[in-house]
Amino acid sequence: MLMQKKSRSTFSAVSVALAVCAAAVATAGCGRADTGTAPAAAAHEAPAAPQAPSSPTSAPPPDKKSADPKAGPQSSAPSAPRSPDGKATQGKGDPGGTAARTVAVKPEGLAKLPVEKSLGWKPDGPLSSQELKGQKITLNECATVAGATLWQQQGYLSSARNAAGQQLFFFPDAASAKGAYDRLVVDMNNCQPTSRGIQAREGVPQDAVVSTTATVKDGTAWSRHWTGVGGMTARDVQTNHLYAVHQGDHLLLFQFDELADRPAPPHDTGTDAAVLGALADLGAQN
Repeated sequence: MLMQKKSRSTFSAVSVALAVCAAAVATAGCGRADTGTAPAAAAHEAPAAPQAPSSPTSAPPPDKKSADPKAGPQSSAPSAPRSPDGKATQGKGDPGGTAARTVAVKPEGLAKLPVEKSLGWKPDGPLSSQELKGQKITLNECATVAGATLWQQQGYLSSARNAAGQQLFFFPDAASAKGAYDRLVVDMNNCQPTSRGIQAREGVPQDAVVSTTATVKDGTAWSRHWTGVGGMTARDVQTNHLYAVHQGDHLLLFQFDELADRPAPPHDTGTDAAVLGALADLGAQN
């Protein structure tokens, strides 16, 4: 996931942590939240997980086990309440209705992404939906999201068991969402020196290369190829992908990882503008 903690790579929640981590993008997918130093959530991590302002750490729900046998400690957002048919239900005090705001993170939406067929993602656990009250969600070692009032994420694993995750953040208004997107762009544009600094501290080769792979109106995609350092990312060589789209009062993210020790068809970043367009179409349905 650049995309909650499995032994993941970031851009993870999604470990995710769209992305959401699915541990997936590196679990694309997914983050964690707090009011001080924000823990990171990467794609190869499980989807991002918020920490309450009064607590420095957040543990995974008892029923949320990592689907990755190599995964380390993981942090993931609490699952949304489930109805008897297994679908997420609207929680009490949910402003605007959680159930009505799940289009962008429904697994069937992933089929609309140009890269889905080659990577074969499947849901890794249920949709998580949580109201936020001041928590900061860390997406990876470089970027965080602050100021959202509602946060949803869905984790995935690819056929090669690389993580991915979708995440959807709702804000009080369009200006707040745009501010969060702009901060994310600045953080990711500075991610290469940030990542190399982490590598230097951890004693691994300082080989991180972060590239902007596509830009559209209110949307940007990045890739980071580097030797991971463990912790919130997987160790060893990997490429993390992060996509961000701003629309009105919400921010839609998708993250996924490509780990060298889990071979899969290489992702063609030439399709990233199309991926951003597909994500924008999903978000527009909310």
